[in-house]
Amino acid sequence: MHKYNLDNLKPFRSKWQNTKTKLIRVPEIFEDEILTYAHQLDLGINNPNSLVTEKLKEIINKIDNQESGYKVKYANNLIKDIKQLVI
Repeated sequence: MHKYNLDNLKPFRSKWQNTKTKLIRVPEIFEDEILTYAHQLDLGINNPNSLVTEKLKEIINKIDNQESGYKVKYANNLIKDIKQLVI
């Protein structure tokens, strides 16, 4: 038997959940951050530190402190749902 027979190769197992992948070019300085974010997306994990999440947390804080323009009378369920999403 020839030592380079294809039967001796181990099958490749992707680390990605969504297995169809594509080679892309990105600046080296962003490589680690982009890969980390891509893996979080692949696993279905939302980034808890995203700009949208941070802004929602600021709004929730203003509502909790009943700041001017953020006093809530009829949106308690909406506020509770938003808090569950971001906290």
